[in-house]
Amino acid sequence: MADSLETASERKNRMQWWKEAKFGMFIHWGVYSLLGQGEWVMYFSKIPVKVYEKLAAEFNPEQFDAKAWVACAKRAGMKYIVITAKHHDGFAMYHSRTDPFNIVDASPFGRDPLKELSEACRVEGIRLCFYYSHVIDWHHPHAIHDTYNNLWDYELEKKAFFSYWNHKAKGQIRELLTEYGPIGLLWFDTSGGLSKKESEVIVSMIRELQPECLINSRVSHWPDFGDYQSKGDNEIPMHGEETREWETPMTLNQSWGYSTKDQVWKSADALIRKLVHIVSKGGNLLLNVGPTETGVIPAKSVERLEEVGAWLERNGEAVYGTSASPFPYELEWGAMTVKGEMVFLHVFNHDWPAEGLVLNGVKNKVKKAYLLADGNASSLPVQQSYLPETDHYTMRIRLPELPPDDYVSVVALEVEGGLDVDRGFIQQAQDAIKLDLVLSEITTGSGMNEARWTFKAASPGVFEVVLVNFKKSGAVWEKEYDHEVTVQAAGQTAACVPKEDVVVSDSISCQHPYTEVHSSIGRIVIEHPGTYALTLSTKLAKPKPNGPEIWQAASVKLRSVRLVQV
Repeated sequence: MADSLETASERKNRMQWWKEAKFGMFIHWGVYSLLGQGEWVMYFSKIPVKVYEKLAAEFNPEQFDAKAWVACAKRAGMKYIVITAKHHDGFAMYHSRTDPFNIVDASPFGRDPLKELSEACRVEGIRLCFYYSHVIDWHHPHAIHDTYNNLWDYELEKKAFFSYWNHKAKGQIRELLTEYGPIGLLWFDTSGGLSKKESEVIVSMIRELQPECLINSRVSHWPDFGDYQSKGDNEIPMHGEETREWETPMTLNQSWGYSTKDQVWKSADALIRKLVHIVSKGGNLLLNVGPTETGVIPAKSVERLEEVGAWLERNGEAVYGTSASPFPYELEWGAMTVKGEMVFLHVFNHDWPAEGLVLNGVKNKVKKAYLLADGNASSLPVQQSYLPETDHYTMRIRLPELPPDDYVSVVALEVEGGLDVDRGFIQQAQDAIKLDLVLSEITTGSGMNEARWTFKAASPGVFEVVLVNFKKSGAVWEKEYDHEVTVQAAGQTAACVPKEDVVVSDSISCQHPYTEVHSSIGRIVIEHPGTYALTLSTKLAKPKPNGPEIWQAASVKLRSVRLVQV
């Protein structure tokens, strides 16, 4: 929520470090790490408070080394750390005077890891930030969330939220802001049921205690709270989906807290592609690790992070402090970032365009193109052309036969003047046109909705019409697509009941628990270059809801329409 007396300049200054950082480390660590079943184990297993307290008495992470953790984050190229000061289990991972259920008073460890992290971060120039579960607290008898409550120990009717809120929650937030030096941000979670008034109170308290401390949107379920938007867990938005700064919280595997069974680790290749993809859309990546009960970050996590850090050591110029791609869609071959008169093209190695990199729509003259991996910055041949009859700008960059860097190779372009591009929906590499739902005009009706776009075809041809959906694990496709979907364009109609035609196993923008699914609707013929309208009719063409944490609500999310020339 924007402060009423705050100027735009003050807010910009407060946000500046975060906007330049791009990449942070999330840490989920607590008593639950003992059980190795993730951070929600108390809730899912209905562990009684008295039993959970005995687990706390066994929690003794003697191998915890704050300097090692911070050094790991620094080697990975991360600029800030967000650690769980208190998760939903109610156990404070610091010495809280507000509540004795904390790591110093209730465990044999007897040390304050957040104090140690604060000092280590100060030495290394990393911003320390705290996650705090302000509404859910399964240990406290009076914590009330609109869904996830401890009802195996406590009766909902006997809960008095003000008792928890005014004493424990606000008291611990005050402690975190007054006893650990400057805090980069407070990262709140699952605020269901919190009133708008209490949301405003907590924001005001933070502003009073640490005016420069950032606040994420999950501080409240009311829209427009916080300094930036926290996307849903593992969610990468489409271009233009967010109107303010945003961040994707993502796991290295599929769990947040330590899990002995979860060994589904993202590869360094996937992590780097996802990082540049997120940055190219204007976001930050907050990448999670789940340390063990002994206080050690798992070896697989460290290995992956060091590989990402090695790539950033060579290519950080194209990530840190950059701004988003001006194109309103994803590029087939990779991603784009911008910094002043420099344009960086992040070309994915697994689909290396050895025949030449095509980028349409750039109006500027390119003064020089070179590979960041080339220490000599040798010029790459560039061909640029313009067709006035279709108002179409084309660029082709000749690349070496093989990628020069690991995973993602970066082409740097020096352009004349500020970057100027065709911001409409135009054909790009492989003659594909991509139309994201969030950038359409949507009309809702009784059941069926319509989404409309205008796009520009640079060449005639036959185009396959493909729907791109994200399907949640366990969802029944036929329940969502129980109707005929219709697409109209260029005076033609394609219609069918969509099927799961192609499942994309390595999606750049879709994460667990979702899978990217492509469905062919039919074909249309575009006989002449020019500008055309496309209308999509389906129940799933829904406007974006307001407020945070909407991601997990949908079983199947319609993301875009692709026109692929065949």
